[in-house]
Amino acid sequence: MPQTVGIAWLVSSALYTTYATNQFLNYKPTTVTVTERRSSVSPLLPPLTFPAYKWKVTRPTLLTLCRFGGSLLLGLIAHTDFRIWERIVETAQAAPAFLFPAACLFVANFSNAVSLDRIGISLTYTSKCAIPLITVLLALLMDGVKSLPNQYALLSLVPIAVGIGAASWNSPTFEIAGFSAAMLSATAQSALNVSSKRAMMKTGIRGASTQRVLVAVGLIIAMAVTYFENKSNVAKSTKAGSAESTTKEGEPLMIYVMAITAYHIEYVLSFMFVKLVSPVTFGACDAVRRLSVILAGRAMFGGKPLTAVNIAGIGLALLGALGYSVTTSIKK
Repeated sequence: MPQTVGIAWLVSSALYTTYATNQFLNYKPTTVTVTERRSSVSPLLPPLTFPAYKWKVTRPTLLTLCRFGGSLLLGLIAHTDFRIWERIVETAQAAPAFLFPAACLFVANFSNAVSLDRIGISLTYTSKCAIPLITVLLALLMDGVKSLPNQYALLSLVPIAVGIGAASWNSPTFEIAGFSAAMLSATAQSALNVSSKRAMMKTGIRGASTQRVLVAVGLIIAMAVTYFENKSNVAKSTKAGSAESTTKEGEPLMIYVMAITAYHIEYVLSFMFVKLVSPVTFGACDAVRRLSVILAGRAMFGGKPLTAVNIAGIGLALLGALGYSVTTSIKK
């Protein structure tokens, strides 16, 4: 059972999520005139498209909104029983305890989408190896020296830091904004790891139910961000006097279905797997998963060639993350 779930988690993340996310972020809607749009719509057989052109928001914002909304819907109805109302009540009751973790989840997802859009898969997922390092720093600030792991785990943080630096050094895809988004995502994920554990202990919520509560609160944040971003962009275009003679066509519904299901499946499998194995096993598999995402991304979408230093840095950061997972099981 653990092997099956672990393999399914790795494959879904490396292949399905990587493909679906990049297809969504890189999709370029076709620009048409308003007259062409009206004449192309059949009243009897409307095309299976999503009218994203009605919202003037960035692709990362739209991706985060759809992921959270779709995952919440699946979390409520994708069950063999009909206890939908009970799950709604449970979600609403637990929501207040998950306000901060959900905010971290939103920032982690949104920043990750921005990073993928700007610096690509390899550097984004290498940067996320910094999560153990940032988690240690957060634990030190919140709980003091007593919360630090053993000296071997602390030493494993060195190759992580050096590896991220080498992976970024003169990288053809490196830019400040994209790298900053990747590090912000890693920081938010670290804060999520720490704060969600406390919320789960307080509420008794576990597993996939935790994901449902997190995306429910996160959806409210995503809706607010989408609303204000759209309002701001509409105001700017109105002030600039941009013409409304051209617009964009609706986007294929399938890229939204893929983005939502890929996100939901990956996180549900992650919660299932973490309950079946030890923290060391989970951490080791997560390091393998990140490497698989990097390799699968380059195989499917290519990219600018990396230098030998970049490749060595990616390997060093992944080994450091693996070492941290293994050494944290050693008692002080």
